Amino acid sequence: MTGAVYWDPYRSDFWMNPYPVFRRLREEAPLYYNEQYDFYAVSRFNDVASAFSDRKTFSSSRGDVLEYIKADMDIPSGMFIWEDPPFHTMHRSVLTRVFTPRRMNELEERIRAYCCSVFGSTGRIRPLRLHH
Repeated sequence: MTGAVYWDPYRSDFWMNPYPVFRRLREEAPLYYNEQYDFYAVSRFNDVASAFSDRKTFSSSRGDVLEYIKADMDIPSGMFIWEDPPFHTMHRSVLTRVFTPRRMNELEERIRAYCCSVFGSTGRIRPLRLHH
């Protein structure tokens, strides 16, 4: 690869093998800016860990989906995935008591049956094709 590193998270071909680009981001652009979509990405472990602990600068309260963040939409309360501590921690602790591995294993057959009723059962796994 030559030229400036470029990362487009919307390109499906990128996700087939993202590791070379991730390596270049870490080496060449640890704080990467994508001009086309107007976002920054942090790629080095220690920088990411530092950002996770700096909730005043890097908050989850606006979501983690770029389109939602750019739309500046109001996030409904109780969406714990888009909350910062202490509320995220409180909500997550309640859910982790309900969604245990044992309970999820108990639900597996029901979930499989439901999926088969919705998507059909062919006896083989088919790739999911997304079009945009």
